[in-house]
Amino acid sequence: SSVMCWGRNSYGQLGNGANASASAPVTAIGLTDAVQVDAGENHTCARRATGAVVCWGYNLYGQVGNNTTANRNLPTAAGVIDNAVWVTSGYNYSCAARTTGAVVCWGYNNYGQVGDNTTTNRSVPVSVLNVSDAVQVHAGYALTCIRRASGAVQCIGYNGYGSLGDGSFTNRRLFDNRLPVFG
Repeated sequence: SSVMCWGRNSYGQLGNGANASASAPVTAIGLTDAVQVDAGENHTCARRATGAVVCWGYNLYGQVGNNTTANRNLPTAAGVIDNAVWVTSGYNYSCAARTTGAVVCWGYNNYGQVGDNTTTNRSVPVSVLNVSDAVQVHAGYALTCIRRASGAVQCIGYNGYGSLGDGSFTNRRLFDNRLPVFG
C-alpha cells in the first residue's frame, strides 16, 4: 500500500520529495508496498511487505538509518534490514523487530535507548543487546520497550520519573536481569 502523509514538512518528513507543509494528504514517493508506518519526532519510518525498512525526514542524529546525518525528503533504506516484523519511530530514533526475534535501533541515544549499552548516537541500525525473542518494539521519547514472545514487556532508556518500573530513577542502557518483567 502507498503511504499518505500531511502536516509539517520542514525536514521532508512527509516523504514527497519536498519540504513544504501540506494541509491535505500527499503520497510518499516510491513506497507502494508499505504494511506499517510510524511517525516519530520530525521523521517517519515504514516497513515494506518484503521486511525492508525505509525512513525519511529529520536526520541530525542518524534516525533515518542510512549512515548520514543529512535530512531526507524521500523514503530511504534504513541500513540493510530485510526481515522486519515491526518498525517504530520515537524522539529522533527508530527501531525494528526482526523475524529472528532480534531488535535493531538507530539514531539519538542520549539515555541509552538504542540498547547497545552506550549513549553514542547511531546512524545505522545496531543490535539491541540481550534480545533474541522480541515480537514488537516501541520507541518513545527516550524509552524503548519490547514485547517478548512470552508476552512479557521490558523497557530501557530514560528513567527520570521511574518509567522503567524497577524501583529506581537510574537510566538503563541494557536489557538485563535488573529490569522488571511486566505481563
